[in-house]
Amino acid sequence: MKKMLRVISILTAGVIIFAACGQAADGGGGAGAAPAAGGNGAAAANDTAVAAGAEREQPAEGANTNNGRPFNLTPIAWDTRDTTRYLNGINATILPIVENVGDLEIEIWFPFSSTIMTGQHESEVFQEAERRTNVVINFFHPPVGSEADNFNLRIAADDLPHIFWTPPAYPGGPVRAVEDDIYLDLTPYYNAGFFPNIYWLRNHHPIAQEINRGFTDDLGRMLAVIMIDIVPSHPWSGLWLRQDWLDDFGFAVPTTIDEWDTILHTWQEATGSFVLSHNLNLWYGEETNFGFTGAFDSGFRRWINMDGTAGHGSIQPGFREYLELMHRWWNAGIIDPDFVTRTYDDYVSMVGTGDFLAFGMAYGSVGPMNMVGRSIEPRFQLVPAVTPSSRPGQITRLGQNNSHVRSARAFVTSRVRDEGIQEPVMRWMDYWYSQDGGDLASYGIEGHAFQWNDDGTFEFIHPTILEPGADFWTMFGRFKMHEWIYLRDSTAYDNEPEVWECIELWGAQDLSWVFPDNVMLTPEESSVTARIMTDVNTHILEQTAAFIMGHRNIAEFDSFVSELESMGIREAEDIQQAALDRYLSR
Repeated sequence: MKKMLRVISILTAGVIIFAACGQAADGGGGAGAAPAAGGNGAAAANDTAVAAGAEREQPAEGANTNNGRPFNLTPIAWDTRDTTRYLNGINATILPIVENVGDLEIEIWFPFSSTIMTGQHESEVFQEAERRTNVVINFFHPPVGSEADNFNLRIAADDLPHIFWTPPAYPGGPVRAVEDDIYLDLTPYYNAGFFPNIYWLRNHHPIAQEINRGFTDDLGRMLAVIMIDIVPSHPWSGLWLRQDWLDDFGFAVPTTIDEWDTILHTWQEATGSFVLSHNLNLWYGEETNFGFTGAFDSGFRRWINMDGTAGHGSIQPGFREYLELMHRWWNAGIIDPDFVTRTYDDYVSMVGTGDFLAFGMAYGSVGPMNMVGRSIEPRFQLVPAVTPSSRPGQITRLGQNNSHVRSARAFVTSRVRDEGIQEPVMRWMDYWYSQDGGDLASYGIEGHAFQWNDDGTFEFIHPTILEPGADFWTMFGRFKMHEWIYLRDSTAYDNEPEVWECIELWGAQDLSWVFPDNVMLTPEESSVTARIMTDVNTHILEQTAAFIMGHRNIAEFDSFVSELESMGIREAEDIQQAALDRYLSR
């Protein structure tokens, strides 16, 4: 009966699934009784389970006892790394996880697209992981663009992989998926000691409280294994300007709206052309980084946390001020007239060719922009800017921020239980949170993809990036991971100098009003929120563009808020408040 109800639920809930995609990382929690989480309150019991190796004989602790790394239950150094920067975990996994290659095969459902590989089976990371663990991984990559359809069909057909990696949202969130016997509640296996590396991070790492909050729902259950961005957690998107053009006019990088206003008007009057891209809704734009909305304590289509009070950024009084400013800049010919429809490729190309003085962008695009820009103008130079203040003495508290516990996550399915392979599967997943597994995914194979230097730093030495004209950002997926479930060093990339500058600059901002990433909704809350916010977000996008371009008078802002209220935004706000309260009390 449960299987039949599952099929009916999936086939009739397609609209909810698509509407709730933004809740894939957030949904679930709050329904039913749960076993103890094994978090800080169960530390003594779980320390015993970890130390006992859950009935497996431990190798001796010390150097070169575990795949050339020490098997250790407390952090120790074994190489030349700077331990204050890079040593962030332990090696509590006993390798190999199974005795022989092929004793365990795991099927992982994994959305994938690449220009250099046909699938993750070509990744040196997973090839090496197989050698170290003896666990064979069979990746299933759903057709690009049809991930949600394939996810639904696999569930409806009762054709589950062992693991769904970062799947579309299940109707009602992960808790409902557990109730429907799709996903497993991982809490009993965590309590049994099958996740010793994650246990150490949740209980003994300096940021253990944040990690523990991110890994559990409101009842303390662990429903997924989630990427931990450990070195460091930093913003990756914000505002940028052309430094060489600022130099031409003698301007410093702006930090206030008034300074921005002066610079943009000066340059527009000098060139007679628009100078600000102002992307709204793509992942590197205003919706992501609060570039200008944050100056007015508001946000475009974003929830914000105003010192413990949940609110929607687009109905705050400051959002009207933001719209007024954007409309003035639009009338002055400052904003790109096609700002609503620009694509990612448009932005990268147009910055490189000199169409924009200023724009919002993720730092991953800086390298390609520099290559294009300097081929046209050798002086081409980008510089990051903070979210500006809009009034004297203001401390802005909104910007793009990443928690240490990120969006990439893996859900274990009931197929694992049905086949009786829970323990080795859980231990294999936990391996990626050891220092050994985290290093493998972050940097690749030591001595082949990277090497540690005598001063405690590392450098990439993979043959594909040492060739003349090779591009690290094109090739890195072959020898290291980006999105995966692991203990990630988020600095482990060949970054441009401007990237390190923006990391330091944006990371120094006060981001205390950013809504926490891992606030979770109950199945009922998830369904209601998805139903409301699908129409709300569409209306906000359409009307924001209309206000900016003058198709709607700013005097109608209160009417705009009333329209959103009639669509249910206050009900959704109440749900977010309840979820935020639960999160803060974890």
